[in-house]
Amino acid sequence: MEDSEFDLSERLIVGRQSREWIVGRHACPAFALYHIGLAGVTHASPEFCFIRQSPGISQLLVCFGGSGRVLIDGQWRLCETGDAYVTPAGVMHGYHALSGHGRWKVCWVMYEQSEDHAPPAGVTAPTLVQVDWRSLLASIECLYRETMGGADPAILQNWAYLVHAHTQRAIGPDKRLRQLWERIGSDPGYPWTVEELARIAAMSAEHLRRVCHTEVGCSPMRYVAELRMRTAATLLASESYSIGEVAEYVGYDNAFAFSTAFKRHAGIPPSQFRGRL
Repeated sequence: MEDSEFDLSERLIVGRQSREWIVGRHACPAFALYHIGLAGVTHASPEFCFIRQSPGISQLLVCFGGSGRVLIDGQWRLCETGDAYVTPAGVMHGYHALSGHGRWKVCWVMYEQSEDHAPPAGVTAPTLVQVDWRSLLASIECLYRETMGGADPAILQNWAYLVHAHTQRAIGPDKRLRQLWERIGSDPGYPWTVEELARIAAMSAEHLRRVCHTEVGCSPMRYVAELRMRTAATLLASESYSIGEVAEYVGYDNAFAFSTAFKRHAGIPPSQFRGRL
């Protein structure tokens, strides 16, 4: 069907072949602390289609498999793995699965609108952004399992907090930096430069410096050193690496230079740090 022929009348169709794992406030009262109404995971069949003309909710819907389409500025846009559809309350939104693409796998969080709960920062119309979906998906799945098992109120509250926190991170302004730090954490020994970091973050070196000082309180290279020392502490704690091997792993040419840097970070040299564990 052509986009011009797609019926945009209100509809909420899950589809009998879709599979959903949903948590609501009846199962997780702690959702009320964050104004969350529902959260869930859906493996959608081709009939799956939601169009809300004037929704009383804001929502984050994240694709982690398959393909669907989402409505943005009156046009249908492809939504694939890593894409997140962010929608504010009061503005028409729509999304549907595609036939011939397998199940469209999405996780989602719906926020109830209230006077003391603002919409997602800076989001005034449906938009599509790139996110790392893994943490949010894991949080929702673990919360669902707890509701089906022990349903311990304290554990439910902790999982509810993580669902909310990972949702806010996904739509927050600093997601490019989080992706950058993850890249560095996966290869701390690489000879990183400000120019290389700026290229990965898709911003100028000067803008990266300003954002880093705002978000983490120091320069980009200072934070790289911080991440290297955190990794070093983890490796020292494992007792599977010599101090020289740890030094090389986090990018130091010799153990002496590494020991000096680590002492400046932790207050004690690597040998004493390992001895205290």
